[in-house]
Amino acid sequence: MNKLNLTHAKVVLPDQILENASVRIEDGTIHSINDHNAVNPDEEVLSLDGAYLMPGIIDIHTDALDAEINPRPGADIPIGIAFAELERKMSGVGFTTVYHSLHLGYNSAELNSRSKYSREEVFKTVSDSFLLPGLLRNKIHLRFELTGIHAYETCFDFINAGYISMLSVMDHTPGQGQFGMEHYVEFLKKMGKTENEAKEKFEEEINKPRIEGEKLRALIQFAQDKGIAVASHDDDTPEKVSLMHSYGVQICEFPINFETAHFAKSLKMDVVGGASNILRGGSLSGNMDMKTAVLNDAVNVLCSDYYPPAILHSIFKLHLDSGMDLSKASNLASLNAAKAAGIQDFTGSIEIGKSADLMVVEMRNGIPFVRETLVQGNLVARSKAKENKEDPWKVLN
Repeated sequence: MNKLNLTHAKVVLPDQILENASVRIEDGTIHSINDHNAVNPDEEVLSLDGAYLMPGIIDIHTDALDAEINPRPGADIPIGIAFAELERKMSGVGFTTVYHSLHLGYNSAELNSRSKYSREEVFKTVSDSFLLPGLLRNKIHLRFELTGIHAYETCFDFINAGYISMLSVMDHTPGQGQFGMEHYVEFLKKMGKTENEAKEKFEEEINKPRIEGEKLRALIQFAQDKGIAVASHDDDTPEKVSLMHSYGVQICEFPINFETAHFAKSLKMDVVGGASNILRGGSLSGNMDMKTAVLNDAVNVLCSDYYPPAILHSIFKLHLDSGMDLSKASNLASLNAAKAAGIQDFTGSIEIGKSADLMVVEMRNGIPFVRETLVQGNLVARSKAKENKEDPWKVLN
């Protein structure tokens, strides 16, 4: 049927929650939002039994696909299979739109993966997979490493080919960003290098040529002319944010400290942080605490980064543990993410006329659990908990 009525739900709107309400969907679009549960004979009805009906998760930065293709160094999974299996996993935790962040020009990541696949092969095969019948709205977020000067022209090629929907510019050179000099030297010493060897490696890394100045500006402008949102990455000073903003960048990803994050917000940039930081209780690198940043309005978008389920759990952790309004917490990974990506006109919130990209969430043993996920009104994932009864296959002694 082309009409579906989701009834008896706690409907999470951008600014409020409707108790015991219903949402009607027609032809994949939200047709009406009602504070009652009346049904019509010409529609399919799904009672949510008091569960939350929330906008589906929009993840604008997840490294999960590269990890799915190459789960261990040298262990390559066929790209099409890796993509299809990841889609199934992500649909099960409430994702409806995913920007798969694939690196380019990042030599250390390529060396560590020891993958047989070229980056060109990965990007093309993943993009081609989007054309096949699938579960989610899938897009590519190109993570370009600025020291990857050999891959600079390839960025333009990929954009021209239509592969790319978001671009971020990264610089993992030690001495700035995530890795201060002391942090980097200590890391190399733990890997078996002497102090002198570590310092020599540091000098080698900081003296590598990188894309900057007019070449960087040209790449950013080219992407924006194609309607592609552009993000900076791991900014550690207001000066860096100011430079990126002067190039037209409107998204600040993973700022290292509160001063930088607040400065980006003062420029009306979208500031993105990792949900895993909230779920785990802090940064892996000893950088900004994301829960504190969100609660102080220094960060307005959450992404999954390296662990997709973290988004759902972080939304409810902010709500249940820190008292954040659930609508506001939900917006971090739905409406705000959609606005940052420029897709808010058709998805990202439960509003009449928008695509029915939704997730049904219930609490199980104090943990949020996605029961159903719908993309454009189509049920793409469903899970029902088994009753806690004695195992009928148990062998009795």
